[in-house]
Amino acid sequence: MKVKLTRALVLFFIAYIIVTILAAATTEIYSSIYHSPPPAPGMSVLQAPAFVATVPYHVLIMLIVWPIFAAIYFRKPRQPNPSLQYEETLRLSFTWLIAAIVVDFVGFVLIKNPYSLTPHEFYVIYQPWISLIYIAIFISPFIRLWLSRLLTKR
Repeated sequence: MKVKLTRALVLFFIAYIIVTILAAATTEIYSSIYHSPPPAPGMSVLQAPAFVATVPYHVLIMLIVWPIFAAIYFRKPRQPNPSLQYEETLRLSFTWLIAAIVVDFVGFVLIKNPYSLTPHEFYVIYQPWISLIYIAIFISPFIRLWLSRLLTKR
């Protein structure tokens, strides 16, 4: 079954904005509670104490928000055939993963802003977190599929 591309991308962008706001808020709240210093001039935001302390929670935020949006995507007519449902889940996973990689590259590498990173910072120094974030985005539709099958069996 084909992915409903417009629906998938609209939900992707809404989820992306939500996780970005929640992750930034988590870091900012931590910073204000613990009075963490901002990164020194010339230091990457990746090395800021508040970011280092909260980045594991960013992955957790992804694992909560993305499956919810996968459930919203699949809320409309359900595919009764399990193999077709799996196929659409796989296609949604790849669609969201590719969209995330492209949007991240444009938003955090190409466009210069206070959170800009070099490709080396984003893809090498930000390890393992960026990989875990992409894995979380990719598996989220499968988490939704697993939960829906688990709840259907009851």
